[in-house]
Amino acid sequence: MTTIDWVRHGQTHANVSHMIQGQLDTAVTLMTSTGERQVQDLLAHLEMTDYNRIVVSPLQRTRQTAAILTTGSADTLPLTLDQRLVEGDYGDWTGQSTAELQKRYPDAFDPLTHEVLPDWLPRTGGESYRQIQARVGQLVAELVVDHPYEHILVVSHGLTIKLAALLMLGLGTSQALPEPRNASLTRMTVDPATGHRYLRGYSLTRLGL
Repeated sequence: MTTIDWVRHGQTHANVSHMIQGQLDTAVTLMTSTGERQVQDLLAHLEMTDYNRIVVSPLQRTRQTAAILTTGSADTLPLTLDQRLVEGDYGDWTGQSTAELQKRYPDAFDPLTHEVLPDWLPRTGGESYRQIQARVGQLVAELVVDHPYEHILVVSHGLTIKLAALLMLGLGTSQALPEPRNASLTRMTVDPATGHRYLRGYSLTRLGL
């Protein structure tokens, strides 16, 4: 079995101000001190020696998260950056206030999660759910083929992890899952012999590990 543990980055300044980050990579998207503590709390409940490698989105907030997670193991745990793990592209809405956008486009947001609805992402000039799932699915397939019996840690973003989880469930544009919490862990397992996919845990915090 290939087990892939997905960790969302810790809280950022943009998270606090409810800004759509997307692929923005500036000072406002760096982690807060709370975000750093969130990742440290998660690390306290992980056994990093269980992992064979770590794959990380190249955006700064995920690299910050990975740096904390690999404290003490950076010399022994192979780390690679992969562009396919970046957050979804929100097009013209990148860097804008979620609250202001909800006022202007109330039909574009889920009433429960307040996330942008799947049909609206391409209308902003951003990526569709299927485009994001295509790049994430390609990466997962490569990891299963190249490392069929390894335990792999992946550090990525809310929408990207959500769509990877929906992919495990065989779903496309479903709104069934909210994005995972900051510094939470989502566990997926793939049987390299049969291709069967399992979502074993979603948005787990230290209380759920």
